[in-house]
Amino acid sequence: MTLQDEDLTALTDRPAGRGALAAFAYQQIRERLIHSHYRGGERLVLRPLAASLKLSPTPVREALLRLVSEQALELDERNTARVPAISRTIFVEIHALRADIEERLARNVAEHIKPEQIAVLEDCHNAFIRAYEAEDSHGTAVANAAFHSAVADFSTLTLTAGFMHGLWTRIGPIYAAANGLPDISPADPNHPHLKLLEAFRLHDATKAAEAMRRDFAQAQSWLEPLLPS
Repeated sequence: MTLQDEDLTALTDRPAGRGALAAFAYQQIRERLIHSHYRGGERLVLRPLAASLKLSPTPVREALLRLVSEQALELDERNTARVPAISRTIFVEIHALRADIEERLARNVAEHIKPEQIAVLEDCHNAFIRAYEAEDSHGTAVANAAFHSAVADFSTLTLTAGFMHGLWTRIGPIYAAANGLPDISPADPNHPHLKLLEAFRLHDATKAAEAMRRDFAQAQSWLEPLLPS
């Protein structure tokens, strides 16, 4: 099953009840932000968005306001939800927070990761390679986000993982706006993801943190020049 198939499956499993529907809408929009479906400055108009989720406007409005309160979205002059535009200054701030949080998660995961969890990460990275080789910029962003999300999900630091997912609601639109391929191929043996997988197989927390730091440095060198100052 592809990541896109999973999104479609989720839409067929809608819960009942207003509160549950609002929570469902929140999770779906949040996932779209994380997986680079929206770019900075893009307006999320209520009724078309609700139609795409096959929901009525009320729970979707509640979900949007919740995401505004979390600073994942903002309201424009017409009170329409909008993905925040990202400047280099904001990017550097978010990237520094991400670096600290994801290094902590990588160290934690390295200590206890299971073979079947490594297999999930390998699948995510292989999807990254396929998208890169197909010159599919959106597909590379989705697969990259899936890889990092899975690392967080395998951590026992649940609060820290939650912070990381929150940051990725701001990071995903940055990758969407890049509209291009990363500087280094994910098939390169020295790619940070492959080094991270190697560290996980060895249960080496120090090497895992080093690989994650390299990943941040490469992402920053690629993305920062593309952003407005």
